[in-house]
Amino acid sequence: MAIREVVAGRPPLNDVFGSFIDETIGIVARQTRDTVSFAVGSPAREALDLVGADDLAATVIRREGASALGYTITEGDPELRAAVAEQARRRGVRADPDDVLVSAGALQGIDLLCRVYLRRGDVVVAESPAFANALSAFRNSGARVLEVPVDEEGMDVAQAARMIRRHGVRPRMFFVVPNFQNPTGETLSERRREALLALAASCGAVIVEDDPYGLLRYRGRDLAPIASLAVRAEVASVGSFSKTFLPGLRVGWVIASGDVVRRMAAAKQTMDSSTGTLAQRIVLEFLSRGGNDAHVERLRGLYREKQDRARDALAREFGGTGVTWNDPEGGFYFWVRLPRGVDASRLLEVALEEGVAFVPGRAFAIERDHGSALRFSISGPAPARIDEGVRRLRRAFDRVVA
Repeated sequence: MAIREVVAGRPPLNDVFGSFIDETIGIVARQTRDTVSFAVGSPAREALDLVGADDLAATVIRREGASALGYTITEGDPELRAAVAEQARRRGVRADPDDVLVSAGALQGIDLLCRVYLRRGDVVVAESPAFANALSAFRNSGARVLEVPVDEEGMDVAQAARMIRRHGVRPRMFFVVPNFQNPTGETLSERRREALLALAASCGAVIVEDDPYGLLRYRGRDLAPIASLAVRAEVASVGSFSKTFLPGLRVGWVIASGDVVRRMAAAKQTMDSSTGTLAQRIVLEFLSRGGNDAHVERLRGLYREKQDRARDALAREFGGTGVTWNDPEGGFYFWVRLPRGVDASRLLEVALEEGVAFVPGRAFAIERDHGSALRFSISGPAPARIDEGVRRLRRAFDRVVA
């Protein structure tokens, strides 16, 4: 969504692109009736309660006092940078602490990479449907976005190569969410990861690998990060503690070359100077207690139950209606396709009246048509609420197609 304001007697302001995903938070908050939200991809309340945030914060403040509440260096707390690098090495990614920048959430990391790599008119190759906030970041940087279809193996890399040739462009950046993609939940296959690296290398482009959901696998086997496979292509890895720890702390990271980190730090100094010190120290305290692996395993069990519950509820309520959905092996999302001619934006209007919310597919593209699809997030509602929410969604569907 672009915002342009014209004031009498003044030049028009620049277009600024935002995100309908974030707007849905306000839409749901303004509802006066009970609403089951499948709209927001945020961790479950019960997941947040597992970490003992009050004790973590109290421990940090009691031990470190005012130093935990002051400024820190732009690149991030040195101990946290070292911890992020160590986690990356465990997954096969070559990383030293100097290769890490701690960002205010993953999205700031993406925005900083745009500032470092992109000039007006550059081309970014992205999935379609894609993470809506990232699409807006590219457009706010003045880049053109080449939207490549997603199927059950993730981005169709062969189609991307054909589109690049057909349009006669040389991309500067490829953007992918390789594991349990937002919004479809699909995962980029091994062969396509290798193909993407080869294509990016041939274009002299950087791959931005945004992987907030990679640890949340419920079935199947883990796939190697793209950055761990990189030989010829340049890869910048983006991650976050938002999905597996506390999203409100807004702590993420970027792993890139030292030169790129220095350039991102310079850009970040004009934005917020540094990510919140207390937030970083709370994350570090949690990691230092040594329970992160066990915590992630509990999260997998929690979200696996929710995903199973949602899959069963969709099958029970929408069997035989022409509504279809995929079956991701992890993450927060199902990609639900409505019968031809049924508009998801119209369905949302009626769904809100029934007390249920989701994000229409149109929010996840610029030009491609995903109007008859929707993102269905399983992460927030409790299992019983999932059942009730899907019942309400069926009532809304029946009203729309009647």
